[in-house]
Order: sequence, then structure tokens, then C-alpha cells
Amino acid sequence: MSIDTTRTRRARLDQEAVLRAAEALVDRDGYDALTMTSLAAELEARVSSLYNHVANLEDLRALIQVRAMRLLGEHVRSAAMGHAGTAGLRALSHALRAFARSHPQRYAALTRPPIDREAFYAAALDAIEALAVMVRSAGLPDDRLLQSAMALFASLHGFVSLEVAGYFGDLSGTSAEVLDLDRVYEQVIDGAVTAASVEATR
Repeated sequence: MSIDTTRTRRARLDQEAVLRAAEALVDRDGYDALTMTSLAAELEARVSSLYNHVANLEDLRALIQVRAMRLLGEHVRSAAMGHAGTAGLRALSHALRAFARSHPQRYAALTRPPIDREAFYAAALDAIEALAVMVRSAGLPDDRLLQSAMALFASLHGFVSLEVAGYFGDLSGTSAEVLDLDRVYEQVIDGAVTAASVEATR
């Protein structure tokens, strides 16, 4: 007796399976390529069956953003353990870059304006709290924590977003001076951490 594998897959479809498939599609094709039709094709399911698990495309994209932010928070929190001050800021900086390089499309998604702002910022608590602890332990007063944390993130994001977008390309082969992106990033971190330290003395 043959088994209808498509029917079996549909029977096992739940929200987690839908979201994992959506993440796989985003990782492969990009956030903007995520549609209900493309996801249904990925799952070999009917589009109508997806609405049992997500309200609509906007809801799906919001969930992708929230899950990506939560995953980044887990990476950042893990990197922060056992560190403090400028050493902690460096650890967080490297964790941010590592996440973006491992999940470039999801990183791009989470740095878009959040669709579900309340859920997104709730998911961001791990990352925000880890960054706040490190900035505070570097000597920043509480009334300048948010400003300094956002300045630090903006500096790091500038480099990371360019890198994962392929902006730098193979610049190492176009110049007499070999471009070491790891050293460039260290320079970005140095500037961001130094700025935070200067702010602490004002």
C-alpha cells in the first residue's frame, strides 16, 4: 500500500514547521523573496493551508524578524558571559559580526523597521540588556546608556551590513596593500569603544 507523502507532510504541518521553512527560504533567497506562494511551494503545500498557522504575509514576516532578533540575542548573551567593560564590548561586537555572517539574510530582516514593534522589542531584550550591562560596566552613567549603546551599534552595523551585502568584494586583490577585513573591523571596534570611553569621562 503506497503512502501519500504530500498528505503526510501536510498532516505534520504546524507553525514551527512553517516558520522553519520560511527561514530556510529567507536564508537562500532573501527576505524580500518571502511570499505565501513561495513558502507554499517550499513546503509542497497549498497556500490556503498556511493560513492555519500565520495570519498573512505581514504576520509571517513579523515572526521572522522576531525570531531573528531572539536568535541574535541568544548569541550576544552567550558572548557576554564572563566579560565586562571594554572586553565585553569587544566580545559583543564579534558576536554581532559572527551572527550576521552566519545568517546574512535574517540579519538584514531584523535591521528593517520592525513590523510588530512590541514583539520585536520584547525579543530584543537579551541583546539590549547585554549591551547595556557592558556599556554601564565601561563607566557610562545610566542617563547616557541608550545614546552610547545606539552609537556603538550604529558603528558596528555600518561595517557588518556592508560586509554581508558584499560591498567590499575582493578588494584584497585590487590594491598593493592587502585589505584585511578582520583588521578593519577591529579598527571600527576600537573607534566605537574609544568613543564610549570618552563619553564616560564627560
